[in-house]
Amino acid sequence: MDHNVSIKSIDDFTQGTRFYIPSYQRGYRWKAKQVSQLINDIISFQQTEKTPFYFLQALAVANDEKNNRYNVVDGQQRLTTIKLILGENDNSISISYDREADKALDRHFKSEATKKIKELLGEEQSDTRVAFCKKLKTCCRFLFYQVSKEKELATFNELNSGKIAVKDSELVKCIMLGVNSDEPTSVTQARAVEWDTIERELNKQDFFAFLTPRNTWKENDRMTVMLRYAGISPNRETDEVFPFLAEIQKELETYSRESVWKKICAAYYRLIAWYNNPLLYHAFGVTVHKKGREGIPSVVDGYNIKGDVTAMSEYKPDKDLNDYKNGGEKLHNYLLLSNVAFCWKRWPMRYSFSKHRNIEGWSLEHIFARNQKDLSEDELKEWIPGITESQIKEYQEACEKNHNGDAWLKEHLNEEYPKQEDNTIKNLALLPTNANSSLNNKLFNGKRNAIRDWAHQSWKDYWAPPATEAVFMKSLVNLNPNIPYWSEDDKESYLTAMANDIKSFIEAIKTIKDITL
Repeated sequence: MDHNVSIKSIDDFTQGTRFYIPSYQRGYRWKAKQVSQLINDIISFQQTEKTPFYFLQALAVANDEKNNRYNVVDGQQRLTTIKLILGENDNSISISYDREADKALDRHFKSEATKKIKELLGEEQSDTRVAFCKKLKTCCRFLFYQVSKEKELATFNELNSGKIAVKDSELVKCIMLGVNSDEPTSVTQARAVEWDTIERELNKQDFFAFLTPRNTWKENDRMTVMLRYAGISPNRETDEVFPFLAEIQKELETYSRESVWKKICAAYYRLIAWYNNPLLYHAFGVTVHKKGREGIPSVVDGYNIKGDVTAMSEYKPDKDLNDYKNGGEKLHNYLLLSNVAFCWKRWPMRYSFSKHRNIEGWSLEHIFARNQKDLSEDELKEWIPGITESQIKEYQEACEKNHNGDAWLKEHLNEEYPKQEDNTIKNLALLPTNANSSLNNKLFNGKRNAIRDWAHQSWKDYWAPPATEAVFMKSLVNLNPNIPYWSEDDKESYLTAMANDIKSFIEAIKTIKDITL
């Protein structure tokens, strides 16, 4: 491991611990408002069993053993303010600066901070200042994050670019599992075992994919996904380097570690129960991965799966005709729901949210599409096997004359070529965007053959969801497998099959008395 995380008070440092602010750091820039907020927060802090210490945020350092000091990588503003409060005569810590630029500006901000400190706490030897410094040393803690000297600049760059070397959840873990006087050691140890269990389950790709929408904020730190489901969800616009750590700190100002942990465990056990239940696996999974999903909901506050799934089913083919032109969100969600319901109805078939999540983008593919451009000679030969050279010439001449290639194709393909473009749900299926582009300008039978190949070639990047595959294989009820095109009767049967699967799915969900568990 390239880093070490611990919780330290000022008194935990050896006498005269040396901190060094390297030249790559900006100067001291805290204003009176920030100094006041820190002081007032500590003054108002009351030590209890639930909140045994005030958290001073993270202090990231590189251990410079050669020079017997800690090089401060992150946290110098707060550390410098604390040193100004303790005063020059206090030898608990020392801070030196390697900074040539803006020295006068640095001195100005330190002078203004010192004025505010004296205004709020008095001179160094005043009773108020002495009492405050005692509280600062004994009741306040840093989350002390050490890296090797070799990792110093890389860690600084990662912290300041958002590519944080240490995971936010590792720091939360340190707070939640550290041995404290607020509870017996046996309780903390039991929590550590539960934490490891949750992390182990989150590392299982199928479970993680089931509960995590694609491109989730901080998804590389998987435990933060569980924290968000537990309602511990910081604002994405926050300036905090470790936002989940800051959010946990806020929670612990009001609740004990045991209470916060119970909430996290409640979210985990609820999600793992849903994952292992055929109906709830599909019901919750489809709401997580629907188009237009915003954020991660708390599942410990009565999350309503019934309402979410039912809303996805409310697509009216006769009334929502313009949805395709408007981006197709309702269409997309209805087709996704039909795929999920299709799998649930055929359990132990299980919709793969892992494969679904690996798809970079989804699109609505025409099952039976009219030609959108003039076909090349190779494409024409694929559409009409055995076509003669004279027929190819006829087609090309028809394309040149008033772009009348469509009429020529209709004459030669008859029922295999649609009379007009159909953008309704009866003629659409859900497919990966890259697969959609690979199927352009193929007749129904060409698309069917391509999708059949995907099913037998695991190395392919494409994946057809189960109901989509059933459409092209014509294995749905009442589809006619004996004709190589998508007929009007097939369209109606497809619409009916989707509606029936979804209806059964919704009715089953409504029978569950306590879906929030």
